Amino acid sequence: MNRVLSTARVQLAAWPSTLGMPWLVLGGAFLVNLMVFALLDTSGEDAFTGGLTTFYAVMLVAYIITMTHYFPMILGLSVTRRTFYLATCLMALAQSLCYGAALTMLELVESATGGWGVSLPFFGVEFLQQSNVLLQLLAYAVPILLVSFLGMFFGVIFKRWGVTGMYILAITALVVLGGLAVLVSWRRWWGEVGAWFVDQSSLSLLAGWPALLTLVLAAASLLMLRRATP
Repeated sequence: MNRVLSTARVQLAAWPSTLGMPWLVLGGAFLVNLMVFALLDTSGEDAFTGGLTTFYAVMLVAYIITMTHYFPMILGLSVTRRTFYLATCLMALAQSLCYGAALTMLELVESATGGWGVSLPFFGVEFLQQSNVLLQLLAYAVPILLVSFLGMFFGVIFKRWGVTGMYILAITALVVLGGLAVLVSWRRWWGEVGAWFVDQSSLSLLAGWPALLTLVLAAASLLMLRRATP
């Protein structure tokens, strides 16, 4: 365990970019939206903004960089692949919980101030809102964890098979998703698919299914990392 914690601390050596960049990008998106809503009278309108998605996008990129840049460096310090993987998982889990808690606090402030005084629904997006603080934390934290492991998954594929592997992954995803779309259209199942999503609670879509997908990505990343070359 000490070895895992030490490896995690090595990954924090460049903490301004590792920890600060997601908040820097999110802060920029928030300021832009705040200025727009301050200039426009949106009171009484069903206004919304997708600025929060920038945070998840940066987390995805951050963990791709972790696997493609930190992996070779840390293995050069005589750290095993298993230790590196566990340390990265620990980092992802800790970041997700801390960032989820921070976003929950910001959502509470936003709600208390009437959308920062300008009716801006930046953190309190309607689909994300839950009935209590704990569920709200999960609604923020689990998707962060999912995109973190998705970044790890993409990064491991790149380290294992290079650009060719990324092209094969993209083509496979296109064929599978396109095939499913054709099948659903042929069988006229779009109504049933839409009904299934409508029947799901927002928490199951934000935390339940993403948590299951995260476990699948975690297992796949570990299997591929065993043969990945620095």
